[in-house]
Order: sequence, then C-alpha cells, then structure tokens
Amino acid sequence: MQQLTKLRRLRYFTLGLFGIATIILVYGIAFGPQGQSRAAFTLEGDPAWDAGSRIESLMPPVGRDVPLFVGPSLEVGGDLGQGNVLALEVLRELASRHDAVMEDNNISQHFVDQYNWMVQRPVRGPWGMAETVRLIMNQQSPLSQQIGWDGPDFDSATKNDLTNLLTKLFSIESSEGQRPYTNFVSGLKQLPDGAWYASAFYILGIGNTETLYGPTGEYSKSPGGEKPFFELWETAIDQTYAVPMIDTGEAVHVWSFLALDSEIENEVQQTLPLVGVSFLLMIVVFIIFFRDWRDVLTAAMGLGLLMVWMFGTQAWLGYPATQISSMLPILLLALGIDFSFHTLHRWRRLVTRSTESELVRLENCWETIRQLRPALGLATVTTMIAFGTAAFSPIPDLAEWGRLAVVYILEGYLLLGVFTVVMRSGMRIGNPEPQRWLASRMYMFGGLQVRRPWPFAVTLLVITAAALVIGQPDTDFDVHDYLDSDSRMVRSIDIHHSLFDESNKGEPGTILIEAKSEGGLATFAQFEVLDKLMNEVRRRNWTYGDATVIDMVRWQMRLVASGGEGFAPTQIDTASALPMNDLELREVLKDIHARGTHDPLNPRAFVSARTVQSVAKIDPISGNISMLTLPIKIERAEDWVWMTEFEKELNDVVAQYVNSGVDIKVTPTGNSFRRFVYVNAMTESFQSSIYIAIIACFIVLLIVLRDLRLAVLTILPVVAVSIWLNAGMNLFGASLNLVTLQVASLAIGLGLDFAIHVTQGIREHRLRYPSDGLELWIRKMMGHTGVALFASGITDILGFSILMLSIMPMFTMFSKVMIAMVILSLAACLFCLPALLALFGKFELNNRHKPSAHSVGS
Repeated sequence: MQQLTKLRRLRYFTLGLFGIATIILVYGIAFGPQGQSRAAFTLEGDPAWDAGSRIESLMPPVGRDVPLFVGPSLEVGGDLGQGNVLALEVLRELASRHDAVMEDNNISQHFVDQYNWMVQRPVRGPWGMAETVRLIMNQQSPLSQQIGWDGPDFDSATKNDLTNLLTKLFSIESSEGQRPYTNFVSGLKQLPDGAWYASAFYILGIGNTETLYGPTGEYSKSPGGEKPFFELWETAIDQTYAVPMIDTGEAVHVWSFLALDSEIENEVQQTLPLVGVSFLLMIVVFIIFFRDWRDVLTAAMGLGLLMVWMFGTQAWLGYPATQISSMLPILLLALGIDFSFHTLHRWRRLVTRSTESELVRLENCWETIRQLRPALGLATVTTMIAFGTAAFSPIPDLAEWGRLAVVYILEGYLLLGVFTVVMRSGMRIGNPEPQRWLASRMYMFGGLQVRRPWPFAVTLLVITAAALVIGQPDTDFDVHDYLDSDSRMVRSIDIHHSLFDESNKGEPGTILIEAKSEGGLATFAQFEVLDKLMNEVRRRNWTYGDATVIDMVRWQMRLVASGGEGFAPTQIDTASALPMNDLELREVLKDIHARGTHDPLNPRAFVSARTVQSVAKIDPISGNISMLTLPIKIERAEDWVWMTEFEKELNDVVAQYVNSGVDIKVTPTGNSFRRFVYVNAMTESFQSSIYIAIIACFIVLLIVLRDLRLAVLTILPVVAVSIWLNAGMNLFGASLNLVTLQVASLAIGLGLDFAIHVTQGIREHRLRYPSDGLELWIRKMMGHTGVALFASGITDILGFSILMLSIMPMFTMFSKVMIAMVILSLAACLFCLPALLALFGKFELNNRHKPSAHSVGS
C-alpha cells in the first residue's frame, strides 16, 4: 500500500508539472512577445542583400512601381479569352477606373507626378493606352497638335475616330527608327475593317515612397509594424481594377503584380486550419489501432497539449508566422504521435504480462519510460539534430524553422512519450492485444530476413548506386513553388509571360559604391575611375543607358555654360569633361542635389532633386558623396549558371578600374542579385544540412551504442534513403525550395528514428533472452517494435498527407516527398536493416546457442 501511495503521488506530481508548463505557455499565447512579421524571402547578412537594403534606406528611390496590365480574361476551363484591349469600350472603362482611383484621396495622395513620353507631359496615377488616348483626343497633350488631331473628344469619339487616332500613333517613328507606341502593346495587328487589335498593354503608376512608408509616411514598409502595411494601399488599387469587365463586350481583364506579401500571408492563414484536420486524423488512427477509448483519450490530450505548447513556444520566442513555420505543427503532430504508439504499446505489453492492478499499471508506467529511454531518447536527439541543421541556415525563415523544430520535438517527446503514459497509467486496459494478427505476420517476416538476408542487402546496394547516378535536384526560385496556382498573383505572372516577350530586355541591377574613409567619393580621381568603369559597362552592353551622377554633373556644367543657374567650374578636364578641382566638383554636386538638373542638348535628359538623391548620397553642406550607384543590366537573371559567370566577369571588370579595399567598397546588388544569392543560400543549406545531420547523428549513435559496427549499420540504410529521395526528386522534376531542401536532412532524422528502434529492439531482446539466438531476437523485435514502427509510419503518412490539402504548392510537393520518405524509410529499416544486422552485426559472437521456441511477444 505504501508503494502504491508513493506511485500515486509521483503520478500527480508529474501531471501537475505538465499543468504548470501548460499554463505558462498559454500565457505566452495571450501575452507573450508575439513575433513581428517581415517581408517574405529575406536574407539579412548577405553582402548583396544588405547592400540593397542600404540603398533602399539611405537612397530611397523616387517612387515605387505600381505595375498592372490589361489582357485576356480567364475563361471557363482555363483558356484565355481573345478580347481586344484597344476596343473603345475597354479604353473608356479603364479610363473610368483610373478616375475612380484618383478620386479616392486615400489612394491618389500617394502617387507621384512623372513625365510620360506617351503624352509628353507630367501625369499622375496608373497610366496606359486608355489615358493616353483620352488626353490626346481631349487636346490636353502636346501630341494632339503634333499629329494634327482635330477629331471629337474622348467621350464623343466613335470606333472610326479611335482607329484614326491609333493609326497616327502607331505610325510615329523615333530618330532610331523605332515605333514606340507599337512596342508598348502586345499582339498588335490591324483587322480587315481597319480597326486595331491588341492582346495586352501595361498600366503603370509610381507610388510615393516618402508618403507611403517614409519616416512620416502613412504606412510601414514591412508587415507587423505599428503602422498599417503599405500593401493595403496596393490592394485598394488592385480591387478597383480587378472588377470583371463584362460590360465592355470584350473578354478582357486587368491583372497585377501587387501585394505579394499579403498574398503569402493569406495563404498561410488558410493553411493553419489544417492543424485541426491533422489532429482529428491522428485520433482516428489511434482508434483503429488501439480500439480502446482510454488510449484514444490520453493520446488526444497529449496531441492537444502539444498544439498549445507549440503555439505558446513560438509566441514566447517572438518568431513570426511564416510559410514554413505554419507547416511545423502539422509535421510535429504526425511525428509526435509516434512517441505515443511506442510508449502505450510497450506499457500495455508490460501490464498484460501480469495480473492487472493499479499498482501494476503505475509501476509499469515508469518501467516503460525507463525501457524506452535508450531508443526514444536517442531517436529524439537524432531527430532534433536533423531538424536543427536548418538553424545554421543564413535564411531567417529556415533558421527559425530549425530552432522551433528542435524545441517542438523535445515537447513532443515529453508530452506524447511521457505525459500520455503517465496519464494512461491511472486507467484500466480494455483490449489487451489489439494487433495480434499484424504482430504474427511481422514476427514471421523477421525470420525470413535472417534466413535469406542477401537479397535484401543487395537490393539496398543496387538502388542506392542507381540513385547516385541520377543525382540531386536543382534549386530555383519559381513563384509556382510558393503561391497557389489559382491566385491572382500567379495567374497574372503566367498570363504576362504568355503575352509579353521579355527575353531580351533583361532586368535592372546596381553596383553600389561606398566610401569607407572620410575622404568620400566626390573627388576628380574617383569620378574619373568610375566614369571609365561605366564606359566599359556600356561598351559591353551591360546597361540600359540610364544616367549616373557623373553624367548629371556634366549636364549641370553644360546647363550653367548655356546660361542656367549654378556654380561654374574653372578647371575642367578636357578628356572627361569633369571638374578637376575637388572643391569645384562638390559645388556642382550641391547644386544638383538642391535643384536637380537637365541636359540642354537633350530635352529628355531631366532629373529632379529627388532623383539625384536616389542615385547618390550627397551631403548638402559639403557636397561630398558617401555612396552612389551605377546602373547595370542583367540580361539573363533567371539563369543561375549564367548569373554565376556574369557575377565573376562583372567583379573582374570592376577590379580593373576600382580598388575595392580600404577606401572604397563595391557591391553588385539589385533584385536579380538578391534572388541569385538567395538561391545559392538554399543550395548551400541543402548540402550542409545533409553533411551536418549525417556526421552529428553518427557521433551521437557511436556515443550511445558504443559500437562502431552497429553505428555504421544503423545509419547506412538511412543515408541510402536520403540519396533515394534526392534522386527521386530529380527524376520527377521536383526542384528545391524553402521546404523541400530540408527533406534530405529530415530523412536522416526521421529514418534514423526507425533504425534506432530496430537496432535497440534487437539489442534489448538479446539482453533479455541471451539464449534465444539471432533469429528469435529479430523475430521478437519485428513482432513488437516492428508493429509500433509500422503503425507510426502509417500515421506519419496520413499526417503528411494533410499537407496535400494546402493551397501552397511547396507544401503539397513537400507532402508527396515526405510520404515517399516515410515509405522508403520503413522499407529500408524494416526490410533491409535487419538483414544487414544479421549479416554483419555479429550479435551472436558471444551467444552461440540454439534458438528455443517462444511465442510472439513473449
């Protein structure tokens, strides 16, 4: 009786500790330091990424692009419509939507005026062919007189009037022989009746970064700040334009590339309910396997507390909800239930071997924890290591994912490996042997692996060799991996690619030049060197012809020489046409910083003071420059092999002219370089996570097992599974993204969980029944541990299958890969590992006795 009282108190004390921990974590959900959201796909700490951030912070651009385009609508069945975006009713509808946007002061106040070449005057707000046609017809553009337009105004025009105007516009040629209005639209052709048809054209606006998210702006640049996220402004614009254009009589629609982070956040929120679905599915599996409401109840309590603990932990740590962190609860529910299967299965087995009583149940509760500590403890540690390799990634989302996973796995072990059996020990057993049929079959299969081990071992070897030949998948940055294919953003991107030929246009990039000493960059020597560098860049056609601050200095000098306002230098270098005196150069820089400038020889060469400040950080008092940018063109930004060669070639060219070291820091950056370094970081994370997981897990195995041979044999099938997965992904065209790049290391951790139970199960039976011999040890392991592994594998598969319901493609791909991983891990650990241990484990080195007959699970 004294022993029973002691065990009761221990049980209540243990449950009380879990209750206190739960209260603390629940408090964190309500009052903890909730994580601040951040923009998706960031890589702080990388030189190219941080250089871009410094540009955005210290030399913010004049405006933020607001890109839309009108194109075909998406018909039933997924086909694109064949509507004419140049139809008069379409243009009038677009013009009315432009007016609706501009009449809303909450939206229009954040647009900037910009000079528009199509109408040769400053304009404001989203601008395309509709607004251009209206201004010209209404005699509000210099172009009206230039082309001799004398027809009716926009509201009174007929289809023939529109045809006449468009014919005039499309016949205009530039001095280079180009037809700019023709190039502005996509799919242009003239119909038999003379009317013009086009499949798409852009609608472009420029948002004011100062009023949007500047120091005194209305919005914040990143989500989760004290101010509203600026994408609310973009969403308001998009909602106005996204209304179906049914009344126009044309199958057209307005598409956009706005509010990317909001789209990602929306998809994350839609994924969270899957946690509840996963929870219910785990309960169903428990009902099928144990067929005892008491087991189901305790497992449900453990799973429920695990969900609370996970959300509370994330809140206390202050980590934001991201795409991949929203996947972790589903992942851990599937993995955590494995602990319950092993502990409850072992506890039931120990209790049913004796006459059931409360004392027997409580004693065997702690005996179960003690017996499974080597296997479950080791499996927990190795799984934590495998998941935790992501914590070393330079990608913040992955690093946080790895740290959270380590904590969640430990919480899963405590709740589902300890709490559930402690809670269960206070209740009677209803069905003593729910899976006797499966146990008998696994018992028989274990004997086959001992008697015929070579076919299993050779199969493992052959498949692994073939997988090595196939190789690993490539890394890319495809939006289809991250966003729902039916989302407005992805549909806009897909339709845009089908309509506009961007193959030879490239993408803008930047070379950031920063002064590392007090001397600054505003010296004739520095300007001369940078000017030569830009001349080489232009010679190689690595630029769009955009002006640098050096060009602006020349414009200002010509402007002053022609009678304009400003300082006139006296010492000018004839070769470069730049001021040779540093003080005079800085006076010119102060002028353009304050007033902007223009080239009197080219009326289209004009920059405002705000534009100057976006390309060079000029001190308004001294005229010195601490940083400036040189614009470049990246021709094939999505070709990672080409980008690697281009980056090397660009750095070599820069090194020929600029000595990047003590005085100057040179960094190529821009969106293209940011994507490039992000993809490289994903590839490096993929490779390093595999090596770290294998080495760290092997060391832990070696320390715990204290047997080099067993450590190698245990990890060998798991490494093979990792190789198989990589080959399979490559074979079926799956690419590496933020989620799938962790699959190889997860295969090490999760597969090793299965393998450890197999090896430890055989060792345990050898210790308990030293005279039985290898065949019976393996048979008994398969009849007991193998059944629990099979059940946990089924729950893993079902748990991961929940992610197939996610609207995020990378989760559905991850689900498929993880299901394949579990199946392969089960096959390798239950079908191949026992055969390898039978061949090379030398378990009978000191146990050479004939086997004796024992019943299953004895």
